[in-house]
Amino acid sequence: MIESTAIRYFREVTARGSIKQAAESLRIAPSAISRQIQGLEDELSTKLFERGARGMRLTDAGHLLYRYAVESQTRLEGIHAQVEEFGSLQRGHVKIATVEGLLASFLSDFLASLERDYPGISITVKTVGSRDVADMISRHEVDLGFVFGPAPRRDLIELAHMRQSLCLMVAPGHRLAGNGYCTIKDLAGLRVVLPDLSFGIRQEIDRACVQANIQLQLCTETNSLAFARAIVARTGLATFLPREAAMPELIAGTLIAVPLRDKRLEATQVILVQLASRNASPSAARIAQLLVSIMKDRSD
Repeated sequence: MIESTAIRYFREVTARGSIKQAAESLRIAPSAISRQIQGLEDELSTKLFERGARGMRLTDAGHLLYRYAVESQTRLEGIHAQVEEFGSLQRGHVKIATVEGLLASFLSDFLASLERDYPGISITVKTVGSRDVADMISRHEVDLGFVFGPAPRRDLIELAHMRQSLCLMVAPGHRLAGNGYCTIKDLAGLRVVLPDLSFGIRQEIDRACVQANIQLQLCTETNSLAFARAIVARTGLATFLPREAAMPELIAGTLIAVPLRDKRLEATQVILVQLASRNASPSAARIAQLLVSIMKDRSD
């Protein structure tokens, strides 16, 4: 591995607490480790360890170097994994954060095809609201993310867009179920289940209601679209979702989608985003390429 022998030995001594135990772990002579540690101290002109009867303890300078050694090891391991991927773009691991609405159909279909065509690429999917998606990307916790509506952070780049018009979702027996469409004005006072404020859907609905000068009667707030769909299917409440997010219930006939005549809500989109400053691994770049292609086809 591309790492100095001295740093590797230093990290092992710190972890083991003594040169003797580090030598046993590394299966080398203690004198070889001692020379490397002494060389580091000479180069830095400072002591890295306090030597005592109970072993070796880091000095303040030693703690500083140890943090560097651990961070360096983590970065090198990441580079090693990425370099290995270049040998075969069929392998790798990609982390995705997504709004829940894409799970029911779009992402489940995509992952099924990925398993067939790229069985060596594994995927982790985290489901959160749009704001949390953006925050997870900025903290390098995931490689790619799907947000509903505009990207909520300026450090993200938008890779692809896919139209996801919002519809009113109600049970078949609801008074609005037979409407060909509804305007926002038609919804004044409507009893609803809404996702919490971390969801892009909620933010778009709130903006549309403010613009139309109406109020909805919020009966239940949740961080689960699946829960919202289940409640609406069993009650006289309503919610707002793209058709894609409620496809199983629409096919089963337990929910009815009523189109909304509103320019803002008809134009809502799901956006694939990535951190602008991050260099994607080969597998993440391949997944992004595949997703962009599918989203483009659906938008044409």
